[in-house]
Amino acid sequence: MTKSMIYQLDEHEIDLIQKSEEDIKHGRVISQEDLDKEDLEWLSN
Repeated sequence: MTKSMIYQLDEHEIDLIQKSEEDIKHGRVISQEDLDKEDLEWLSN
């Protein structure tokens, strides 16, 4: 049996989700592969 849960988001969390959706809509995204590469470069400095 699965139990359903309802999460209550605060204003800050809702704002972050809305900003994320705007980024996606405007193509401001990065692939996981590119992100991993950037992380490795950052960590090696």
